[in-house]
Amino acid sequence: MLSPPSRSPVPSAPLWLGAGGLVPFIVLTGALWIVPVEYHPTLQDWLRTYAAVILSFVGAVHWGIAMLHRDMNDQDRAVVMGWSVVPGLVAWVALLMSLRPGLTLTGAMFVIHYTMDRQLATRFPIPDWYLRLRSGLTIIVVACLGIAAIR
Repeated sequence: MLSPPSRSPVPSAPLWLGAGGLVPFIVLTGALWIVPVEYHPTLQDWLRTYAAVILSFVGAVHWGIAMLHRDMNDQDRAVVMGWSVVPGLVAWVALLMSLRPGLTLTGAMFVIHYTMDRQLATRFPIPDWYLRLRSGLTIIVVACLGIAAIR
């Protein structure tokens, strides 16, 4: 259940892995100011593709929670597992789109999935640090995707 904010720190492994996962977002977006404009489509494509992979990953977290959560009934488990595949499907569609709409769609899906993380946390206990970690990562990811979509 969503409870008052906890003061416990984010464990070092998820913190460092999450921060490391931001590196391609930041580097590829930053490179749009450094490289000649003719390379922008390649960088944007790499960014969109990386975002699709990460979007599939964050969706799969819900599958893992549903698989292991003792307080879920079968109906809740089916709904959470069903949702967990949506980000991957949306990511696939984004890869089929042209660059700017694909970047925009993946950015929007990161926001939508974060709201689903929050909804999940209101019904089922998850580690108290998870939403804090996801919120920070999501802000940076969405900013990078938005910048890349308009650059």
